[in-house]
Amino acid sequence: MDKFSDSRSNSLRNRGVTKLLLVSNDYEPAMSLKKGLEEYGFKVYYFANVFAALHEIEKTKKVNYDMILCDVNPSDTECLLFAKQIREMSHTVNMFLMSSREIEDKVIRNALTAGINEIIMKPISAENLNIVLQDYIDGINNPLNSALKL
Repeated sequence: MDKFSDSRSNSLRNRGVTKLLLVSNDYEPAMSLKKGLEEYGFKVYYFANVFAALHEIEKTKKVNYDMILCDVNPSDTECLLFAKQIREMSHTVNMFLMSSREIEDKVIRNALTAGINEIIMKPISAENLNIVLQDYIDGINNPLNSALKL
């Protein structure tokens, strides 16, 4: 499990209020990640699974988040179906998939086709995750640019 430092660089702080939906079936690491991202200025909303997250989104009939971060097993088809449904509702929300497992090329293609913007490999510190997310906030949408900064 990633441990985050209590000190945060102000230069890396999220410059606006970015609403981030965190979906993870592993509660303790999710709460640690939530805390780390909130220290960078993100407003983080947590759901334990994609079904609960989708149910909440469907209540308002629109995606009220700027970013969605799914920390689940990428081979689970639920995450990819979730991404596809979200992408149909919003073409502007940035979606990320996090995984600590090696991901097959077919799964990567399916994730990108479903609307995932970037796949992030764990472990990753809150600081480096913030850099990746901040690039999308700043309009740098090329994942290779994000990887080069790490």
